[in-house]
Amino acid sequence: MSNARRFSAINTKLRVMHSHFLTDEDYINLIESKTVDDTIAYLKNNTIYGEFIKTDPHLTRIEEVDIAMDRFLVYQFGKILNYFSDKYKEFYRSLMLRYEVEDLKLFIRAVARGESLEETKNLSLIREKYYSFSYEKIKSAKNINELIEMLKDTPFYDIIKRYKDEEPERLIFYIEMSLDKFYFQTVSEKAKKLSKEDRKFAEQLVGRNVDLLNIEWIYRGLKFYNTIPEELINYALSGGLEFKYEDLKKLCYSDVDNLIKTVKRTPYKELFNPDKDIDTFFKIRIQKYLYNMFKDVFKKAKMDISVSVGFLHLLEFEIRDILTILESKRYQISSIDIKEYLIRDLKGSE
Repeated sequence: MSNARRFSAINTKLRVMHSHFLTDEDYINLIESKTVDDTIAYLKNNTIYGEFIKTDPHLTRIEEVDIAMDRFLVYQFGKILNYFSDKYKEFYRSLMLRYEVEDLKLFIRAVARGESLEETKNLSLIREKYYSFSYEKIKSAKNINELIEMLKDTPFYDIIKRYKDEEPERLIFYIEMSLDKFYFQTVSEKAKKLSKEDRKFAEQLVGRNVDLLNIEWIYRGLKFYNTIPEELINYALSGGLEFKYEDLKKLCYSDVDNLIKTVKRTPYKELFNPDKDIDTFFKIRIQKYLYNMFKDVFKKAKMDISVSVGFLHLLEFEIRDILTILESKRYQISSIDIKEYLIRDLKGSE
């Protein structure tokens, strides 16, 4: 099947759906709302997210919205999946793996804290039908070792079984880093089966994400945690565009100043712009870079995977902004300051 036939219907539908995203006026109204309840009321009455926001006595108001938003995003994933079959469906399912991984991390952290998975399930992102593990099986786990053994015969077992005897404070970190690495490896493998143009876009998608995650990991490891070079390189992700293994190794055996100088010679130089505090805005700058990248590919409207992948990421970034605005109400941050922490730049907001 040609890409024109494969993507014509879904791309048209996604452009219509994108037209219902928040406008700058919606952003301003949310920012200027007085309380958390006012903000949620606006979301329920004026946006596409309203029908997904439900009241749950076990959760705070912000948690309700957080879960509703994430589930809305996964719901959109499911709708997109219905347009594809075979290798393309497998690719989109690999993108959904991120939410399964996030749920598994959630369950692992809960077990490590001695919490009940029955209560933690309220915070999960996706329905059990998308899991490659059995929630019914793992929910009885009393400790991490039990949970790991209950993951036998799943893609995750071989990844995390090696950490069973690690000290508790390091175990969660090692497992989460390994799961992230598994996610990107899986997406890359599924992308190899796509058409040439789609494979190229997927490689760019993974490569940019990997570069940014590695820069963040090495920068924070060098600056804040005095992480040894061997550990930095061991947990760096492979498959980056700008930074291959030898480049990463040099960064890991370098220092913060040299890392910054090196990154400033790449497309990621804005990460270390000294106009604002680098550490405070580092994560936001990473998200802005990706937001602008996906905004650009969505606008180009090519007959390939870029529109649907761009749509999903733009939706995710909008959701993150909404949650940032909600959190700002809880801590009574001013409207002017809120805008500094948003991924999206608002016209006329300076």
